[in-house]
Formats: sequence, structure tokens, C-alpha cells
Amino acid sequence: MSKEIYSVIKQRILSGEYASGEIIKEKNLAEELDVSRTPIRENLARLEWEKLVTIIPRAGAMVAPIELNLVKEAYQVRFVLDGYLGRLAIARITREQIQELEALKAQCEGYVNEGTQEDLNNISNKVRAVLGKAANNKTLFELSEMLFNITLRVWYSITEDDEHSELANALISEIDALIKACKDKDANAAEKAMQDAVVYYTEKLKKTF
Repeated sequence: MSKEIYSVIKQRILSGEYASGEIIKEKNLAEELDVSRTPIRENLARLEWEKLVTIIPRAGAMVAPIELNLVKEAYQVRFVLDGYLGRLAIARITREQIQELEALKAQCEGYVNEGTQEDLNNISNKVRAVLGKAANNKTLFELSEMLFNITLRVWYSITEDDEHSELANALISEIDALIKACKDKDANAAEKAMQDAVVYYTEKLKKTF
């Protein structure tokens, strides 16, 4: 149940359902999820470590504001960590996991002309999960995920409807490059595919701001 609580709170923060600066009311959330306040507090403490909330004594947990400098720094570190994640995944990835990536690519292709930002983010999360499992390095994956979530929030807040197809096609290209690298057992290509994706979003962020 703790994992479900964490997922609910995190998704509400990432999607903007809980707005920046909003106080998360432990009592209301505990009643909604039918749990005590203890697991709520435990998961909020975890989310504070992930820089998604700020615990304020006697007030509760405030949703952390989206800080552009923090997002830029997260992308800089992701360039290294995500690239290494790709390299490690190549050594262990299975045929079944490659097929999972192919299925996710096909699903993403269905979102080019429809779907939402959340649909694309879900695909991206699942791709990362496949790579994380293949890489078999829990610490690396958790750090990469923390940084991914920091950068993810900004796209919920600034993405325009007319950019959806562009972002969908960019994700398709990323997955396609990863699939090819996996089939070729090319660690350099997998690293480049992950880093190219970070560069794409970094440059897009610069153009936006």
C-alpha cells in the first residue's frame, strides 16, 4: 500500500494536480486513501528527498516550486547518468525486453495525432523501467528516476497542444534508436540515444525560456 500512496502523491505533483506551493493536507489524503497519517508522512519524507515537496514544521508538506535552475542542473546530471544507464542495459537486455520496447514504440506511434502529455510520459516511464531492469543497478536507476521527475514537471506546465506531435515523434525516435542499439549490442549507440534525448529536451527548454 505504501508504494501506491507514493505513486498517487507523486503523480499528482508531476501532473500539476497539486500545484506548486500548495500544502498537501495529510488528514484529507489519509481519509481519501483510507490509511493512517503515518504512511502519508513517510512517503512525503521520501518525496522531500526527491525535491518534489518541502516539509514545513507544524504546517505540513508544500509542493516544491518548479525551479528552472534546478531543472537545468538535473538535465546536466541526467546526461551522464542516463547515458550510463543505456550502456549497462545493453549488456543484459533480453529478447523479451526488446520486444517490450518495440511494443512501447508502437503504442507511442498511436499518440502522434492524439493522446496527452501524460500518455507520452507514461510511455517514457515504461521505457526507462525496461532499461532499469536490464541494467540491474538499483542505485543508478533510482537517482536517474529522481532527476527525471524533476525535469518532467516542467513539460506538464509549458507544453502547448501544437507541440504534442513533435514530442511524440521525438520519443519515437529515441525508442527506435534504443531498439537498434539493443539489437546490435552497441553500448555506445545506447548511451548516445539516451544522451541525445536529454540534449533535445535541454535545447527545447532553452528556446522556451
